[in-house]
Amino acid sequence: MKKIVPDPPPAKSLNRPFFTINDDMPTTEALLHAIQLMRGIEDTIDEYCCALSGELGLGMLVNAAHNVQMGRALAEHALNRCSCG
Repeated sequence: MKKIVPDPPPAKSLNRPFFTINDDMPTTEALLHAIQLMRGIEDTIDEYCCALSGELGLGMLVNAAHNVQMGRALAEHALNRCSCG
């Protein structure tokens, strides 16, 4: 008797990331990408905080926004000091 429905793909294919990072990406370019990603996160959190002004749990979002701002500041500092690229 032959199978009508094929087997599902192996489970390991479910763990693939949605992105890849090239090993040969220069450090300055990687920092610039990280800074842009953090700006997007910061903007998203800021919009959400404004929409939920006064709601419970807002403190956690403000904390997340602060952490992203600090991460971006550190990445910008590293980029400004970086003499590679």
